[in-house]
Amino acid sequence: MASPLSSESDKLDEARFRARMARVSESGAYPDRRRPREDEEEVATGRFRLGWFGWLLVDSLVVIGTVAAVVAWPPVDACRAQGRTVGFMTGDTVEKCIRRGIGERLTNADQRVKMFLRGSGH
Repeated sequence: MASPLSSESDKLDEARFRARMARVSESGAYPDRRRPREDEEEVATGRFRLGWFGWLLVDSLVVIGTVAAVVAWPPVDACRAQGRTVGFMTGDTVEKCIRRGIGERLTNADQRVKMFLRGSGH
């Protein structure tokens, strides 16, 4: 059992602790209002935050856009130059030329990947 002396000292310690806590809360060190969460602060300051799925989507779109530009730009540029300088045969248009050029580039890339995987064509 606890001695009467220890229970009195425990009560005294608790009273001192409560008095200190009251002084601290009066001085403003612990304001009554809660601290806003990070996402609430970002909304309040106008910052934008995406989750992992949002960033995965953004990264995927950037990669797809870059690959599309690398595959499509040379045929588009070549066909426009051909249209300005030489022209096209009967029934051929800039759009058909671009489609044909993109198809050739994709076929060429596919053949190169296959050669690399087979280890041939060094």
